[in-house]
Amino acid sequence: MYSKEVLERFKSPKFAGGLRGANGSGKSSDEKYGDIVKIYILVDEDGVIDSAKFKAYGGVSTIVAGDIVCEMLVGMSLEEALGLTSQDILEQFENSIPQDRYYSAVIVEEAINNAVEDYYKRKEREEKKALKEM
Repeated sequence: MYSKEVLERFKSPKFAGGLRGANGSGKSSDEKYGDIVKIYILVDEDGVIDSAKFKAYGGVSTIVAGDIVCEMLVGMSLEEALGLTSQDILEQFENSIPQDRYYSAVIVEEAINNAVEDYYKRKEREEKKALKEM
């Protein structure tokens, strides 16, 4: 069913947990299966993701998808992150998850988009606040 590599990553995800100082976070879920993913990003002043972490409630594919995507995000620009698709995420699994678990890549993609959107909203609020203080 799952490859040895996927099961190893499931047992010891490198990017699991919260991210202190995150300036963007996004959540997504799948109502049918009940899986939930939250992605945290830390973006530098140039718009590059310095760090990413995730928290997930779900099965093997959801947890591994969260871990894979956080690894992919580090070093990406926000525009590149928004360009990531569920297909890009599934390709990282190298066809080692069952088709009925492909939804995990979809919810992770949505969580990324929500995290980037949250980053932009926070930045806009900070800029408005700075203008008011002038």
